[in-house]
Amino acid sequence: MNPYLAVAVLFLFAGCLLVFPLVPALVELRFKTDAQPLNVIQQHAGEIRHFANGFRTYISGLQPSLQQCISTRTIARGVLPDGCEYLILGKYEGRAALHIREKEGTCELVIVAGTKLVTPANITFHHEIYTAEDFIGGEANYYRAIFGEKEVHLGPGSSLMRWAHAGERFITDPDCKLYGRVSSDGVIRLAKNNQFLRLNAPRIEFGDPGDDRSASQPNVYDNEHSRIVGRLLCDGDYEVAGGEVVAGSVVARGRLLLRSGARVCGSVKAREMVLEPGAIVEGSVISSRTMRIGAGCAAHGPIIAEREMIIAAGTRCGTLSQPTTISSLRIRIEEGVVVFGTVWARESGQVVATS
Repeated sequence: MNPYLAVAVLFLFAGCLLVFPLVPALVELRFKTDAQPLNVIQQHAGEIRHFANGFRTYISGLQPSLQQCISTRTIARGVLPDGCEYLILGKYEGRAALHIREKEGTCELVIVAGTKLVTPANITFHHEIYTAEDFIGGEANYYRAIFGEKEVHLGPGSSLMRWAHAGERFITDPDCKLYGRVSSDGVIRLAKNNQFLRLNAPRIEFGDPGDDRSASQPNVYDNEHSRIVGRLLCDGDYEVAGGEVVAGSVVARGRLLLRSGARVCGSVKAREMVLEPGAIVEGSVISSRTMRIGAGCAAHGPIIAEREMIIAAGTRCGTLSQPTTISSLRIRIEEGVVVFGTVWARESGQVVATS
């Protein structure tokens, strides 16, 4: 065989191997068959109540049976289309009604209750629970998910694995762990030593809110130390003096300190953020690292810290008419804080005792 021909064949073969993986990209570059945007389903994107709404739809076919059990004060069992067994309670007669496995301390049924439901302690519920009335959970229980049309109350030491929604109030006793989404159409109230990730309600209370003064403060500029600025940009650290009113926004590339009684009528942003007790920010509060908000502060806009956030007792975030969002990787909130809107701890959140 001609050696030159052999070398040519070798190079041709090697070139084909190199070009072959690029053929799909070259075809797409020429004909652009995949130029349309992806059909992304946005139904649950950012909607904390997505799973709760889905569960309501999931059990909608049981409503006629539920109404019949309520009117006749009876109990019914069956199997849902996906194979899960369900239990409908038109009345509640204690532990036996839930068909709890005594040895394992587990309940393997989807529970649909048309009456007030009070669960015993130390039980693991492997499926969802729905109540048309109040739900009162026992101590040290494990729940997959709970939907309560009225009040949902978790006993001390309980754990919620996926989600919960309450039509009126969601309340916890101490030492609960909320690993999923929690929402309420009314109030969420978390006790001390609670762990949480994502909360949403018109009003969220951490511990006893105490003196519930309004977080809404009037815009005043008559303070003798006030300054009128549109936007203040600082390359390093910056400090707003106590009692000073800044009628604008403040941005610092270093550490921003708002002394006690300081007021910023715009937004604040810094690498590290410290609000001393009584400081007020009318706009957003943003830190690219850490943030500490002292006792009795008020902030009306979004509150975001990329790494860690600590909020002291008596602080009010947002208002009922102007809800806000709090977000950080790790959040520690003392008892006595009230938030109107959403709290999202991307890694961990905890309610701690007042220092």
